[in-house]
Amino acid sequence: MTVDQLSFPDKMQKILAVARQDSPADLLLKNCRLIDVLSSEIIETNLAVQDSIIAAVGSEYTSARKIIDLEGKYAAPGLIDAHLHIESTLLFPPELARVLIVNGTTCVINDPHEIANVLGIEGVKLMLDAAPGLPCDFYSTAPSCVPATDLETSGGKVTAAQVDELLNHARVVGLGEMMNYPGIINGEEEVLAKVAAAHQKGKVVDGHAPGLTGTDLQTYLSAGISTDHECITAAEAEEKIRSGMKVIIRHGSASSSLAELLPLVNSQSVDAFMFGSDDREAGELLNRGHLNELLKTAVSLGADPLQLLKIATVNAAKHYRLFNRGLLAPGFLADLVVFEDLKDFKAELVIKNGRVVAESGKLTVNVPAATLPEKALNTVNLGRNLEGNDFKLPAGKDKLPVIGVVPGQLATEKLMLQLTADENDQLNADPDQDIIKIAVVERHKASGRMAVALVKGMGLREGAIASSVAHDSHNILVAGVEEKAMAAAVNELARTGGGFTVVNGSGHVQATLPLPVAGLMSDQPAAVVAAEMDKILSAAKELGTKLDQPFLTLAFLALPVIPSLKITDHGLFDVDNFRFI
Repeated sequence: MTVDQLSFPDKMQKILAVARQDSPADLLLKNCRLIDVLSSEIIETNLAVQDSIIAAVGSEYTSARKIIDLEGKYAAPGLIDAHLHIESTLLFPPELARVLIVNGTTCVINDPHEIANVLGIEGVKLMLDAAPGLPCDFYSTAPSCVPATDLETSGGKVTAAQVDELLNHARVVGLGEMMNYPGIINGEEEVLAKVAAAHQKGKVVDGHAPGLTGTDLQTYLSAGISTDHECITAAEAEEKIRSGMKVIIRHGSASSSLAELLPLVNSQSVDAFMFGSDDREAGELLNRGHLNELLKTAVSLGADPLQLLKIATVNAAKHYRLFNRGLLAPGFLADLVVFEDLKDFKAELVIKNGRVVAESGKLTVNVPAATLPEKALNTVNLGRNLEGNDFKLPAGKDKLPVIGVVPGQLATEKLMLQLTADENDQLNADPDQDIIKIAVVERHKASGRMAVALVKGMGLREGAIASSVAHDSHNILVAGVEEKAMAAAVNELARTGGGFTVVNGSGHVQATLPLPVAGLMSDQPAAVVAAEMDKILSAAKELGTKLDQPFLTLAFLALPVIPSLKITDHGLFDVDNFRFI
């Protein structure tokens, strides 16, 4: 009989036998500097693993069928990302697992509301079905706001009844970020039914409340919402922590609050924090790392590495009620990462469920591929090819609202500018003032609905860039100088089934990264996606943009739940006053 065929009580007997020193362990890590994230101690000791469980910790444990001498390197619990949208990495779960695990991330809390906005509950199930058997554990929250609002057209809808169904899944740990804070504050029944379903099943409710303060914040929190990853300032985070919230410090490709919020972390407040990527692109994950890169950056900013490791491990495990991980202690899962130092946080060795899965940045196990249903691959439906005339914009008599891009932030400015019309009383792009056109084209129902406006700060001197990743409803979002280039970019994404594309001023496609899985993710290996992304970014920079991540910046210009001015297929939306203008 193999170990895998043993019953759970038999496995426990073997674990107990190792702890009693009656039998050798499966694996022994000796001469390690074990990081106790609860006491902030570094302990020189040995660690014995039986099956997938840590059986014992102590220098008296010396016998095992396999012994690895760590030679004084640091052993830390496997890192846990408290808030990630897998879709934003552009990788399907098996490919993403390959990238994360070699960097020491052994667990992710995924919010799949991006694919849910395209495919509904079937999209969530697709992500859940792709997770078992991977070397990184992907837990999930049930999307709370699909569609995010009634301000845009989405491809899917997740009802309160469907949320209740999803919350029964063993890998669903709570209700996803509740972006509809007006719905909570005003007591909308459908919104509250989703929150109540999570509470009734003993699961947490994640929040999303940028800039919410005072009475509105207190009302929002009274519904039992427990986290926020949208804090922009330290003062905002302090108010939320004092009100009982856990703050997820975001460090993503488009936005990072690390430098702003790290000064709040001390020995008294450390339990109130977790780390989350939110949105992190594949190339950055490959080239820079994941949470280990966050730790490296945080230490360079002066943070205490032991406090950081507590935030990156046990805090998230406790919050999401994954009580068997986050510590290197008897009875816990043998999920751990070995670092040579606590400065660079290079993952030398990664152990998942008691077996070595990565060593020196290389995967040592096979990762099964996922099967993709046809429905997930055909999600861009425009109904017709677009033409330049579709992007005409009539002038107004007064100053006009213009979306103002804020580099490194998801929030935008609401600019009111006096613009000059042409002889046909139309507004054109003015790249000399860094003002170009932006449009959203509905892509789920072939309705033909679209909206055109102006944006300042993208930096394009010619051509257009377009994306089918447009938070949260993921219609086609395009920004450009020439109208024919904008049309060509949208038509290119209809051809590829979604993705990113760059078109020059003559209307010729310069580069395209296809994202055929719901128009959000690639079906290719991470290295291929990263290489294609490099080409896309280079092509975009040739058009003039100086933004590090122009496509991620573009994607959030359609998100009408983050201030101040955004665009959807229904029009230009003033988030501060919650109305179309």
